[in-house]
Formats: sequence, C-alpha cells, structure tokens
Amino acid sequence: MLLTLKARRQATFLFHFLFFTLSLSAQDNWVLKKDKDGIKISSRTSAYSKFNDIKVEMDLTGTVGQLAAILLDVEKYPEWAYATKSCTVIKKISNSEVIYYSEFDVPWPVSNRDLYADFKITIDSVSKSLKVSSVSVKDYEPEKKNLVRIPMSKGVWNVTTVSDKLIHLEYILVVNPGGSVPAWILNMFAAKGPMETFENLKQKMLLLNKP
Repeated sequence: MLLTLKARRQATFLFHFLFFTLSLSAQDNWVLKKDKDGIKISSRTSAYSKFNDIKVEMDLTGTVGQLAAILLDVEKYPEWAYATKSCTVIKKISNSEVIYYSEFDVPWPVSNRDLYADFKITIDSVSKSLKVSSVSVKDYEPEKKNLVRIPMSKGVWNVTTVSDKLIHLEYILVVNPGGSVPAWILNMFAAKGPMETFENLKQKMLLLNKP
C-alpha cells in the first residue's frame, strides 16, 4: 500500500529527528563558556551549521510536570525567553504537540528573525523524565516581508528527576539564523541569550515552588 503524502512527511521528519538526536549524543567536544548560579553554558563547533552548537545544564527546583506546563504555554515565551518578540500557536496537534510561530528581536542593523516550529513534549511517568523537541519547519508558510526566516533550528531538552523537589535539565540547540550575519559575531555572544533565558526559567520554577 502506498504511503500518503502526510505519512511520508511524518516518516521523513521522524528519520531526520532521530538521526539528529543520535548524532548529538555521539558528539562530545563541548567547551564550557560560562558557569553562573548553577547554570553551565557550553559550545562546540557544529556539524550542521557554521554557528556553534549550544548546551545548557542546570538543576531546577520543581517537577517535570511543572516544567512541561511552562514549556507548553508557548504564547508566554516573550515573558522569559531571550529576544522573543512574539510566539503564537498555529496548530494544536495534540495536548503535547503544537506548531508555533515566533518572531525574534535582533539588534539593528540586522533584520528580525522568525520561524515556524514543531514542538513536542514526552513525559515518562515511570522514570519521571521529560523529553522535548523543537524543530523548525522552514516552509510551513511563505516568508514575511522585512523578516529573515530561520532556515534551521533544532532544540532538544532532556530532563530527569533528582528528587521530589529537584530536576536536572540538559538543553542542546543547533541553529542557523540565516541571512548575512557573520558566524563569529553571533558565536561571541552565544552565552548571553541562553543565560538570560535560563535565569528567567529558574525564577519561574522557584516562584511555583515558593513555600
């Protein structure tokens, strides 16, 4: 029986995502760039982009369920995710998967970026672990005037439970922001955005678990 176009697209997406995830696990050339308040940010030369890959590691007060709720509330990303100007759910596929659109503020004279992403969360209730994938879908909709479409962005979260009130997070981002921005300029400031984002996330989790 011939596969439908939708099924072929889903199979292709799954293959590329699994290949990407396995490749990430196989590489281990991280260089620590910043270590502040329990947040460690590392980078490495990317096998997929001229821009460095980023890894964030940290412990968070709370549970995987609380973190999942924050991450699924994508329309509130501008409140805590660095340089996120807007974020809107375009399509709800299930309670744990959405397609969203986001625009990012970039300092002048560089143009703002935008992307469509397939965002999916999987919770393992037995091990109390959480896996999250956010993969850009470049051609989901036509490009918008005065914005540069991010051609490739892949983020993977692996979250494990340390205790009843503590979880450990590892986040890896591979991205090509598109346009003509020199890679060395963005790589110089690669720690700033992740540090501010995860400092804000840490505070949100602390507020949820405030006595």
